[in-house]
Amino acid sequence: MKIYDQHLHSNFSFDSEENIENYFLNNENNIVTTEHMDVANPVTGKNDFPDYPSYDKKIKELNEKYNNRAYKGIEIGFFPEKEEETLKYLDGKTYALKLLSVHHNGKFDFMDDIVTTLPIDQVLDDYFNRMIQALESDVSANVLAHFDYALRKLDVTPEQLDSYAKKYLDKIIHLTVGKEMSLELNAKSMYLYGNEKLYSYMVEKYIGLGGRLFTLGSDAHSLDQYGNKFDKMREFLLKYKISEVAEYTNDLKMRPLR
Repeated sequence: MKIYDQHLHSNFSFDSEENIENYFLNNENNIVTTEHMDVANPVTGKNDFPDYPSYDKKIKELNEKYNNRAYKGIEIGFFPEKEEETLKYLDGKTYALKLLSVHHNGKFDFMDDIVTTLPIDQVLDDYFNRMIQALESDVSANVLAHFDYALRKLDVTPEQLDSYAKKYLDKIIHLTVGKEMSLELNAKSMYLYGNEKLYSYMVEKYIGLGGRLFTLGSDAHSLDQYGNKFDKMREFLLKYKISEVAEYTNDLKMRPLR
């Protein structure tokens, strides 16, 4: 069994058309889809909540067909102004894996082109303050996803990131470690958007402040992206003498990197 991909989306997410069952074709791995939940999403102009009853039903059907290898997951796109609505949606629902992320500020998504026209310090102040609010909130999660989401369209070096955001990142890491959450290595961020050096900076800081839990995520929105660049991310972690990754299948297990 290969390393468990712990960040992927299906047609239960607003921005994916991939049939969830396709991830099981020619694949013996456990599968968890982390469907988008974004309150007041400026991309769609509405609350995007996965259809939980339909999703739950589909996961049960897949488990009957594929030997109990299907797990429910969610990517909680946190928006502090709507924390109450987020908690209300999550109440009473069960997930094997919950990612925590920040995608927008209510006016624009942090991957909209507008971020390239704004001062970098303004974008990062807004983004990382929201991430701190997410980690300090009452929303529980297992993994901090793509810490660099707002940096994907910006040309920022590790030195600049340290200059602009060290005070935020130190606090983000302390909160992540304190809550025993994993830090995600996001293949799309690292290799599609070219942010591997920023991940080197963050991982060194995370390990230095006591962090030990990591997950690997492709951030796939289609089958062809599933498990993308996992060999490179494995070698990346081994350089830091990290030989295990966290796996969430209702509870936390540690899986050797192989």
